[in-house]
Amino acid sequence: MTLPDDDRQALIRLRLANAATMLEDARCLLERGSLRSAANRAYYSAFYAVSALALREGKTFRTHTGLISFLHSDFVASGKLESKYGRVVQEAFEDRSEADYEDVPDLSREQIAVRLGEVADLVQAMRRIVAGHSRDSG
Repeated sequence: MTLPDDDRQALIRLRLANAATMLEDARCLLERGSLRSAANRAYYSAFYAVSALALREGKTFRTHTGLISFLHSDFVASGKLESKYGRVVQEAFEDRSEADYEDVPDLSREQIAVRLGEVADLVQAMRRIVAGHSRDSG
């Protein structure tokens, strides 16, 4: 995606804002007991955060797995990002897939609550990296 720098920066900010919105939505849905929807919104929070990072790197992806692979290959494998964040995105994706496509998903309130905490940490890590910090150790 070729964008003027101002437009690219605005889109990065929008994606990070979307990540925060999806995370808050997920928390509200979990509170209401809507586990499927909470899992979906948790993943999309991670998705928007990682896609902001990808855009900062000048990359866009047509598939979710492409975006996840980018995170692993360009940031986790290179040591720019702790491996736990790659795991968080992968597991949030798996939760979302199960919630969206299984008739009876095996999701618990506790599992989704833990995932929301992990995704919140991931979103903060993406914010730090996008802001210019080269290594995230938190």
